[in-house]
Amino acid sequence: MSIVVSNVSKNFNAFKALNDINLNIQSGELVALLGPSGCGKTTLLRIIAGLETPDSGSIEFHGEDVSSHDVRDRNVGFVFQHYALFRHMTVFDNVAFGLRMKPKGERPNENVIKKKVHELLDLVQLDWLADRYPEQLSGGQRQRIALARALAVEPKVLLLDEPFGALDAKVRKELRRWLARLHEEVHLTSVFVTHDQEEAMEVADRIVVMNKGVIEQIGSPGEVYENPASDFVYHFLGDANRLYVGDDHHVLFRPHEIHLSRQAEEGHQAGEVRDIRPLGAITRVTLKVAGQSEPIEAEVAKDHLSLANLSRGETLYFKPKAGQPVIQQR
Repeated sequence: MSIVVSNVSKNFNAFKALNDINLNIQSGELVALLGPSGCGKTTLLRIIAGLETPDSGSIEFHGEDVSSHDVRDRNVGFVFQHYALFRHMTVFDNVAFGLRMKPKGERPNENVIKKKVHELLDLVQLDWLADRYPEQLSGGQRQRIALARALAVEPKVLLLDEPFGALDAKVRKELRRWLARLHEEVHLTSVFVTHDQEEAMEVADRIVVMNKGVIEQIGSPGEVYENPASDFVYHFLGDANRLYVGDDHHVLFRPHEIHLSRQAEEGHQAGEVRDIRPLGAITRVTLKVAGQSEPIEAEVAKDHLSLANLSRGETLYFKPKAGQPVIQQR
């Protein structure tokens, strides 16, 4: 089920939430809407769903204009940040709910519902919890049940709004890997809202980077990371260093795109070590550079030669790796 968003704009009083958005989502694709709070990503998702009406523009599902269709007629599945499971129902009954609510002529019989629910619980690897209640589940388990419930009604499109936002970092990482694997099996057209660039990079086929109601860039995770279309995209997609060069230019480079040395070498610049932070397999070193207030961060392997017996206050020499920096006007 392809989705085409054409010239969509939306205002909330004087606030312009979306400004002339155009987006084509291919059938079976998993697309992440990525950006900071207030950039318009959730508003765009709600307009695709039919929960909000655009001031102008249109939404097409598989070539059909659904702009005037009620949310119930768009056949979309939702997964939200807060699981919204029915607390008085078992896991089984939560997943069966949408099937049992279908109009009488479309409603499957209980045997079919039972088979379908157990297939979905198998899919999300939680069939063994069918008789439990939501309060007996972990946050990650609840979110997987919420996804099974969304899939039960066989939606044409799956919409996920910060689905892992309420979970701790370790569970988030496990669930996003699980979601990517699940999508490989199901191939349902899905749109995923997140402010977490790592989440978008790991899960999505394509990323739509949004800022202040407009789309800054659309591309695969590799494309937007390696070839950012703007200073905003560069900074939003990961930690970035800014090194001032002369009066009117700066060089942007990632903390891992850096040469570090204890000795002064050609093309290297001096920096005073302000912090040394072990982070597992890598170590982050923060440097103060003369002539600018912004520090430079370098991330190198924990056994890097430059780190041997290194202390705060010492001098290291650094240089952005060849071919990596982005030079921009100040």
